Amino acid sequence: MRLTVKDKKEFREKLLLDQNGLCPLCGTALTELEATLDHDHETGKIRRVLHRSCNQAEGRILSWIKRSRATDALEFLQALVKYWQEDYSNMPDHPAHKNLYEIELSKYKRKLRVMKSERGKQRYRDKIKKLKDIYGNT
Repeated sequence: MRLTVKDKKEFREKLLLDQNGLCPLCGTALTELEATLDHDHETGKIRRVLHRSCNQAEGRILSWIKRSRATDALEFLQALVKYWQEDYSNMPDHPAHKNLYEIELSKYKRKLRVMKSERGKQRYRDKIKKLKDIYGNT
């Protein structure tokens, strides 16, 4: 059975009521303007109502998986979740990773370099000093 274009809005509203107005992916409330019918691009079957952005994310993720070496999208996602849940706390930090202290410090140093007034420069010197005091001058 194919849904007609004329019945699309009514069907979307019915599904949205069945879903208690919530997006099944992100779990937050859906408004009429954000709600879009999601469907399986292989079978054409309508699945649920999603936020437009959640629907786009789902499509992009599936596309990325298809471009990987994975042969089964669901197995890939299950492996990815398992991978994310593993404990990596004993591993060293990546050399390109900046912690919050380093991010804030570089932001203040950038602002200090472009600041014209001495008063403004002093404000950022003070912020840098305070940040170093908080984080132990690392």
